[in-house]
Order: sequence, then C-alpha cells, then structure tokens
Amino acid sequence: MAKQGLTLEQTQRQRLALEQQRLLGLVLEKSDAEMAEYIDNKVNEIQALEKKNDDNDEYGNHDDGGEDNNRMSDDHARGDDPVSENSGDDDTAAWYRFFANNRSRDDEYFAPTAVSEKTLQEYLNDQLGELELDETQQVVAHAIVGNLEDDGYLRRTAGEIADDVTFNEGYMVDAEQVEQMIKTVQSLDPPGIAARDLRECMLLQLRRKPQSDDVNMAITMVEKYFDDMASLRFDALARKMGVDAKRIEEVFKHQIRRGLNPFPGNALASRSDSSQQVTPDFDVELDDESGRLTVTLRNNIPALQISESYALMNERYKEGGSLSVKENKEKKQIQDAYQRASMFIEVLKQRQETLFNTMSAIVKCQQQYFLTGDERTLRPLGQQQIADMIGKDVTVVSRAVSNKYVQLPWGVKSLKFFFSEDINGASRHEVYDDLKKLVAGEDKAHPMSDDALCAALKKMGYQLERRTVAKYRDVLGIPSSTVRRKMAQ
Repeated sequence: MAKQGLTLEQTQRQRLALEQQRLLGLVLEKSDAEMAEYIDNKVNEIQALEKKNDDNDEYGNHDDGGEDNNRMSDDHARGDDPVSENSGDDDTAAWYRFFANNRSRDDEYFAPTAVSEKTLQEYLNDQLGELELDETQQVVAHAIVGNLEDDGYLRRTAGEIADDVTFNEGYMVDAEQVEQMIKTVQSLDPPGIAARDLRECMLLQLRRKPQSDDVNMAITMVEKYFDDMASLRFDALARKMGVDAKRIEEVFKHQIRRGLNPFPGNALASRSDSSQQVTPDFDVELDDESGRLTVTLRNNIPALQISESYALMNERYKEGGSLSVKENKEKKQIQDAYQRASMFIEVLKQRQETLFNTMSAIVKCQQQYFLTGDERTLRPLGQQQIADMIGKDVTVVSRAVSNKYVQLPWGVKSLKFFFSEDINGASRHEVYDDLKKLVAGEDKAHPMSDDALCAALKKMGYQLERRTVAKYRDVLGIPSSTVRRKMAQ
C-alpha cells in the first residue's frame, strides 16, 4: 500500500512538473499586453488566485529584494553572474515583481515608442482561435507562430519545431505534423506569412489572388523560372514560356513587383488605419558618471497572491483528523485550487527571472554596443551561448526573446537584433554594413555582381559563399546587379 501511495505521489509530481514547464513556455512567449489578459483569465479560472491589493506601492517595491535585483553593472558585464539571488518561502508573496523595485513614482516612464493595435503574433493567434483545431494542433500552430521572424518568415525547420513541442510542451509530434500546421498558418493573413524563402512567399501570395491569365503567368514565372525572373531576364522568360517579352514585363511589373510584399511580417505596420507599435519590456541605461549599465525589466503585470480564505482552509486541512465524504471532497478541491494558484505564481516568478537574466546576459555579451550604440561593435552571438550563461535550454531563450523589445537611448530594439552567427570572428551586422558600403560606392553604370561583391568581402576577411552574399543582399533589400543597372538607366 505504501509503495502504491509513493508511486501515485511521484506520478503527481511529474505531472505537475510537466504542467509547470508547459505553462512557463507559454507565458515566456507572451507580451505584457497578452499577459494582462491571460492573468485576468487565470484569476477567473482559479478560485484560490487573486490580484494583490498593493495600494501603497504601485511599482511593487519590496524590502526583501534590494536595489540591485534588476540592475547589472559594468563589473557584472565583465564576467560576474548577472543573476541576483533572492530567497523567500512565502507562497503568497508576489516574488515575480521584484525586478522593478528600483523605480519610484517620480521616475520618468517611457510611453510606447512604437505602439501597436496588435503584434503580428497576436494577429495570427487571433485567427488561429477561430479555426477548429484540436489541442495538439493548437500547440503546434502557436509554436510555429512563436518562431516567426519579424519579417514574417519561418527560418526554423519543421523537425526543430517538432522537437521543441515534444520536449517542452509534452506533445509527441513529428516533422510531418508540423509541416501540416505550417500550411495552416500559411493560410492566414497577411498572405505570404510563414514562408521559408522568397519564392515560397511570392507563391503563397499569388495563389491567394483571384485567378486570371496574368496571375497564372506570374505563378509560372515564380514557380518554374524564378532565377530568370529575379534577374529580370525577360527575353529568356519569353523564349521559355512562349510569350511576348513585353507581356512578360507587364505581368512582372503589375503582378509581382507592385502586387506582392516580400516582407509580409511588415504588413500590419503598413496599414493606413493603424501602425504597428511595440511597448519595450526592458530599459538599458548608462550612468555617465560611473559608467555602469543598468538593466530594468519593466513592471507591467499585476501582482498575485493566494486568497486568505483558501490559505486558511488549506492549513486547516493539513492538520489531519477524520473527515466525512463531503469534507474529503472539499479538501481535494481546496488543495487542488491552492496548488494550481501556487504553481501559477511560481511560473510568473520564473518568467520574470528568465526574462531579466536573458536580457542581462545579452548586455554582458554585447556590452560595447550598449555603451556606444555602434552596430559594428556587436559580437557574434547565438542563443545557445545565452542559454549556457543562464543555465536554461536554448528553446527557453528562444521564447524569452520572442516579441520582446528594449528601450535604449537611441531607440527601441528587438532582442533578436542582438543575435548573429560568427563570420570569421565578425558579426552579421558588420558584414551587412560593409556590403552596404560596397554597393553605395560602386559604379552605378556597372554595378557589382554577387561574385564581385563576394570577392570584395573576402578581401576584407569575410570567407563567404556567393549564395550567402546574395542572401544578405536580399535581406538588406538591395536588388541584383541587373536590376540596379536598369534602375540607374
């Protein structure tokens, strides 16, 4: 009997641990605006949970935290652990709010510098909510949306997303199931979303247009003769398609160049009735006198606690004694609600800790940029490096930086901005900068081909393949040499 009880207890703990991990992954991806609504729903759902009445201190200051809980100095940035240790054993305390305790009522608070009716992820998740998806499909679809880049492209593979969902969400899925849900996400607005490359992005948009001879011709150009089309080789296209070159040029001009958006993630920002705006999650400030960098995680989510009545009833049932059937049923309900409330408060604490530690680690790695604002000082940085620094899995870091922004003296930056691969000891931002300079300084009548740009970059020390240079050129919105030559003419 004892063995059976022990097994049940272990199973219950494992279930709770998995549920807590799943909840953490969910709340890490949410913006503060999404969190406010999510917390309201949880307060209504969990009877033992309530918002803390904190009239005396709207910023959530606590004496037990200390002023440096949400600060990281330049000493930390040189190698010390940016994570401050905090302790406490009160289940009802809103520990997750201690990160903003260095702010007072008189401090200036930055209003949203780029505010949005809805972020891209919010807009897509709203549409997903209207579809008839089972629980697993919903989890996979939200994971796909959470992995979209700011420009709307999906650059992680179906296999990688399947691994994330399996290991972090507890749903056994494979790449094929993810691929099916990618198609579902691609059916949402804006057209072209979740494409893996420019060709797929164009095809997704063209196939959503009302069918006509011109649209069908444009689809054929993109699907079968993409390289010729991208290089504006209209004569070659005309020969291969058996169509007059002038007709080809007209279809390209109206259906592709003017009719498609190569960056569908920016579609919300281009609407006439609203502009995409973001509210920063962090502030990073430099003290001119001490040279210390300070990281602040803004305190935008309400403090929660377990209601006093549930806390008292839970304590009473801990005392034991014989209970009636009705009392046993009530005991189970009370303890379950208490446990769920405690877990949710702990998850919010872990969310804030993880966000703060992630931002602090980024500042530590990219200290020169935060001191100067010079993008050329950005070092190559991968999410795995940050994961190792804060002792978390890389998928946790991926969620923590998703849709998160930092307010700097020179503007607002996405946290994803600070990550780039190592290119011969340089960051992608440095390569971008040098590539833009090469194009800006070229002979406009004889622009540099991708081969020429590749050779010039190699002379600067960047060992890049031609296709990589072409990819970077596309990312920067620089047309091919053929197009640049025609534009100059």
